[in-house]
Amino acid sequence: MIALVTGANGCVGYALCEALLADGGFREVRGLVRREGAELPGGVVRFVNDLSCCADADVIFHCAALVHQPTATKEAYQKANVGFTGELLDACNPERPPRFIFFSTVAVYGESTPRTGIAEDTPPAPATPYAASKLAAEKLIDRWADDVGAIAVHLRLATVYGPRDRGNIAKLEAAIEAGRFIIPGDGKNKKTLCAVENAVAAALALSRAGSMAVAGKRFVIADAAPYTLREIVTARGGKSLALPLPLALLIARVLKGKLGVAQVRKLAADNVYKTSRTFGAGRL
Repeated sequence: MIALVTGANGCVGYALCEALLADGGFREVRGLVRREGAELPGGVVRFVNDLSCCADADVIFHCAALVHQPTATKEAYQKANVGFTGELLDACNPERPPRFIFFSTVAVYGESTPRTGIAEDTPPAPATPYAASKLAAEKLIDRWADDVGAIAVHLRLATVYGPRDRGNIAKLEAAIEAGRFIIPGDGKNKKTLCAVENAVAAALALSRAGSMAVAGKRFVIADAAPYTLREIVTARGGKSLALPLPLALLIARVLKGKLGVAQVRKLAADNVYKTSRTFGAGRL
């Protein structure tokens, strides 16, 4: 079979390419990237902004997305995450459609949860342009799958961490290394995270699962259990220093205004998502 990975030089995409090459079940692993110089694992067939790679692919793992850009507009997210997804689907052969594995996000459920968590089948309530664009892409893929008779699976990833990460955990580590991080509140709020190898294991497993078992379904992909914010900080080498939340919010307002307050509230919130399938215990 031929596997295609979009965003193949990213945190998840790169690790997925490595796993596909080691798997032995694919005669060719393709990586779709935006830049000629993008780093890819040896053995991956590089495609740069060339959607011809979709036409004869057996499985497409769609990792590419605009993410972690707080100043990006709603239109930018729609173009990158919905518009580009549509271009990919249009480039597929409708007579021989690939299985389509879409990397979505738990952000489609909203910005915070009860500490006890929310279930996988909770109705989505996206609160950011990024989350709204990912949910719109899910629906677009479902319509395409219905039209051409394809199998589409949606992986709603929790916050990913691991090699090549440039997201929230990487930013937390950078703040810790710079001595600029103090826990807002008591640090007992919980966060569901996803080790990159667990995301990869889920993608491989669900790309092979029986059609009736996975077609059109959404799966939360995460480590086996959530972590407290204090556990996350100490695991990344930070000190367990904390400020009362009201004081942390006041300081954030003085230093960064509304954006700073929003960042602190998000950090101090619970983000717990229950999974129906576990693909690894995590390695935080």
